[in-house]
Amino acid sequence: MSMDLDVLRKMTEKLLRSREVFDIDAFGWLNENDVDPEFIGYVMWTQSPPCDFDFTARQNNKPPGRAPTESDQKLMELGHDFFGLMKTARHFIGLALFHQPAVPSIRVEPTVFDFNEFAALVALTSAAERLSDFIVVTTLGTKTGEKGERNEAYVRLRESGLSIEQHEFVEGFRGISKARKARNKAAHGLATQPARAHRRLLVEDREAFEKKRWPVPVDLEMPFEDAVRGFEHFDAEERSAVEARAKLLCDCYIKLVKMGELSFRTEHHWRALQKS
Repeated sequence: MSMDLDVLRKMTEKLLRSREVFDIDAFGWLNENDVDPEFIGYVMWTQSPPCDFDFTARQNNKPPGRAPTESDQKLMELGHDFFGLMKTARHFIGLALFHQPAVPSIRVEPTVFDFNEFAALVALTSAAERLSDFIVVTTLGTKTGEKGERNEAYVRLRESGLSIEQHEFVEGFRGISKARKARNKAAHGLATQPARAHRRLLVEDREAFEKKRWPVPVDLEMPFEDAVRGFEHFDAEERSAVEARAKLLCDCYIKLVKMGELSFRTEHHWRALQKS
């Protein structure tokens, strides 16, 4: 009997909250009236975005008061895409956490945890790329894709007196590099357990051919207690490895929440500096 979707949602939500992986929309306010100073950038994005629709003009069937620039449009697209990707990442992190206990120690086929982990990594790294582009467009006015654009954006930030923010960007993007490496390893290396298992077996075949012998076989006369302890040690190592993968997803999400706040706050300050 399949699990009720509402039950699944509640269970994954509980797992996410236990890891402090909160919905991106939950940041910015302590309550209905008080701003959370730690996440004020989200309030700035909501109350004073780079650009917004002229709803009054639309309602009155009149032309808008101003034409959004291409930079304005790009910033709004990147910002909203960041929120959407963070929600996507959180969804798949929740499913990965839900299926984590069912990952067997000895496995050849990919697991549901693996599927959701990969999807979460793609969403997380994509969200990080949106923030990188966001700060480039903020400071340079456009993004051409040329090498070194983010470093040029850092220079502009320092020159404008935003050196603290520039340093926080450097540290923040460095902090999520592990998730990017994991994504790249899966996307450009071997993404699934069957491929990794076959690689291991074929490497062993090649080494056995070159050495003209197989590795030392398992001692079939090993005492039962020693065999049990050996398996328990292997099982603990495998579960620890899976937990490390789950923790990476959660840590990256939390770092990106802080990076998002920094990005929106910096854009708001940059805009004010350009007007002064």
